[in-house]
Amino acid sequence: MDGSTVQTYRSWLRRVREALVWVQRGEAPAARLSSPRDPQPPYERGELSRLRAWAAQLPGQARLDGLALIGAGCRMRPGTPARSPGSGGSHIRVTTSGVAVLDQEMLGRLVACHTGWETVLAELRETAGAGFLFRPGRKVAAAKNLVSSWPHRHRPHAGLPPLSARRLRSTWIVRLLAEGVSPAVVASAAGMVSPAGLGPYHRWVPPLTDKEVVRSCAVAAGEAPARR
Repeated sequence: MDGSTVQTYRSWLRRVREALVWVQRGEAPAARLSSPRDPQPPYERGELSRLRAWAAQLPGQARLDGLALIGAGCRMRPGTPARSPGSGGSHIRVTTSGVAVLDQEMLGRLVACHTGWETVLAELRETAGAGFLFRPGRKVAAAKNLVSSWPHRHRPHAGLPPLSARRLRSTWIVRLLAEGVSPAVVASAAGMVSPAGLGPYHRWVPPLTDKEVVRSCAVAAGEAPARR
């Protein structure tokens, strides 16, 4: 069973245990301490551009770490912060056409990065070599609060929101859906079992204009859309 199934079964067993304890001992269940499961709202396009510019001005290794977090960190799945934004430069492959691809063997899924980040990821690949892509000074591959501690120590200047891996992920998913990428492709790249997992993100996807709807229907029907 994969990790999500194990977590579901564990949750069921805990609820059963709470019910049995209540019946046998009269004890109320303990308070549940957990982070919200709903995705965080995506960054606005202007915000992400300014965050990228801010990270590009950081000194030394902080610049590379910031760009790695923004550029590749959005592909992270919840609960797997240590393996992304990359265990090393060798896990980024640049194709002959210049497309940066995150290693399918490492992530367990194919992720072709957006063209706007190809040059950054190519630079990170050359700089990291066989070492860690993100925070290369660490001694272990997996560390507690590996990703969340970096934004805590590096805060953008006034007027910019803090970096958040969950918001980066939402931004990446919503942007792909808004660009018309197939939900099945987006779900697969995001590490979801099915496109149904994209449901909570659709609230931020802007609706298509009438012209775009007509064009999409015409393409689906194999017809050339009329031009005005």
